[in-house]
Amino acid sequence: MKWLFLVHQVQTPNSRERVKVWRLTKKVGAVLYRNSVYVLPYAKEQLEDFQWLCQQIRDSQGEASFFITEANNAAEDRALHTLFVRTKEAEYRSMLETGEQILDRLRRTRREKRFTENAIKTFTKEISALEDAMNSALKTDFFGSPHGGKVRALITQVKKELFGPSVPVSLPFKKRYDLKDYRGRTWATREHIHIDRLCSSWLIKRFIDPKAKFVFAPEPRLPANAIHFDTVGGEFSHRGEDCTFETLLKCFRIKNRALESMAEIIHDIDMKDRKFNRPEAAGLDAVVRSLSAHLDNDMKVVETGSVMLDALYERLQQKKSRTGYAITARTLE
Repeated sequence: MKWLFLVHQVQTPNSRERVKVWRLTKKVGAVLYRNSVYVLPYAKEQLEDFQWLCQQIRDSQGEASFFITEANNAAEDRALHTLFVRTKEAEYRSMLETGEQILDRLRRTRREKRFTENAIKTFTKEISALEDAMNSALKTDFFGSPHGGKVRALITQVKKELFGPSVPVSLPFKKRYDLKDYRGRTWATREHIHIDRLCSSWLIKRFIDPKAKFVFAPEPRLPANAIHFDTVGGEFSHRGEDCTFETLLKCFRIKNRALESMAEIIHDIDMKDRKFNRPEAAGLDAVVRSLSAHLDNDMKVVETGSVMLDALYERLQQKKSRTGYAITARTLE
């Protein structure tokens, strides 16, 4: 398989700059291969990550470049794969340890009858921080470590014991969104879209805002007056364990069995956690990646991809109808 290698040198002796580079490599999921050499499995998204990272290093008075290559042989491929698997496993093990400590303190607090409102706030803050860390780790879990599922299961267990067995897996949506306020608007997200942004664009156009206009650009250049989705800090983005597609469904209270099935498929692709283990995920992921690489134009990807998603939606509707479920699609005219 193809790999991306980044070679860099930080000129300044300032330790803050070195720590900054380390944090940036961690953010994109790069693993240290050798001294000052980081590696990522090749994909269009990872290529863009290294381009961005190189610019960040140069802005910090450093030198950086990257190249694409294939492993010399199967043994080197396995060694690189193992490097990523072990790195991610160590990350998840640390999270499991933290989660088990939280669960142990939670149970002890209940036994000792010290389960006050302040204690609940403290535990909520801690488990939310752990969940954020897990979601960040899942985004760069390129080879789907099973330990990610263990962390998710532990977080769910803590939430159940903290809030009760009926607690929702994701955080509640406090604001009620009225569809009338979101019609005829401009929606903006990051360029070079993949599964979550493509499917969210389709969902917006078909079920939320039929006259929606879209802007795809680098995040710093997104128009401030547009509705941002799948962006850092955006109102319609990842929430808790949910991808953006799931967030939009919940925010606008769209109750539809076929869309819920699509959400499971999209979640498995985007979050890389195999939560729903949908068999369609691998195929849809490959098709969307191929479509994005072939067209290399976000507007065209949405236009062409929407035809495919229409077909998938209709197929899932038929499937659900045959099982006896009532379909309550809220398609806007």
